Amino acid sequence: MRKGKNIGKAEGIIFSLLGLLWAFGCIFPIWKVFCATFSKETTNLTTVMLPDSFSNGISKVYTALTSVNVMEATVDTAIYTLISIVGMLIMCSLASYEFSFYKFPGKKLLFSVLMGAMMLPFILYVVPLYRFVYQLGLTDTYLGVAIPIMISPMSVFILNQFSESIPVSLIESARIDGAGHFQIFFRIYLPLVRNGLITVTVLMFLRSWGAYMWPALVTGNEILPVSRTIANLLSKFFYVDVRVKMAAMLLAMIPPMVIYVIFQKRVIEGMTMSSVKG
Repeated sequence: MRKGKNIGKAEGIIFSLLGLLWAFGCIFPIWKVFCATFSKETTNLTTVMLPDSFSNGISKVYTALTSVNVMEATVDTAIYTLISIVGMLIMCSLASYEFSFYKFPGKKLLFSVLMGAMMLPFILYVVPLYRFVYQLGLTDTYLGVAIPIMISPMSVFILNQFSESIPVSLIESARIDGAGHFQIFFRIYLPLVRNGLITVTVLMFLRSWGAYMWPALVTGNEILPVSRTIANLLSKFFYVDVRVKMAAMLLAMIPPMVIYVIFQKRVIEGMTMSSVKG
């Protein structure tokens, strides 16, 4: 018995150490960017481990906001991210509702195809997707950036897992009482999958905000994605103060970090519930 307890403690210590190592690997780059922004050092920032000049850092943040289009890029990215989230919520919630509570020919096959789409790398269909957006005349528009991002089989899957907790008898009772499709959808289904909606919203925000390849491909001079702006800034080795680059990166990281911190509890609950139900 004692030997088994010792093995259990050893496993707990190992997993804790691995968790701390993983957390350190995630947090350390962010901390380095923060320290580099608020540092007096101008060249060798690799040795900077603590911030030592908040006044310099604030001036670099102000420069990043006003001189290198970070503010404009943030606004543009926020707009097409919002469009992506709204479109995703409408399409994925309706699809999940349909898959969960309605029977139609080819339902299982269609759901399997949808889930299989999650396994396809984006690079495989980026060319036909670009041709489609180009033919619609949506290149260099917010909608053109948002359409491919809002198509999310993963969101349908997560919402479908939440739908499994809703008794079918509840839906049938509502139909017997005379409730229509939209009444059931808005008054019963959406409130019961609220945590799932919050989860997929946060995941979509992170996906859209950090997207690089598609926004860089489909945008021109009218729209400035944050990811492309930061990449262009980092490529200017000799023309921009490296601390301004770090400040721009720090500013770009703030929105997703704030969103995740605010909804962290709901996201963890949502992912845990969906995995248990799956």
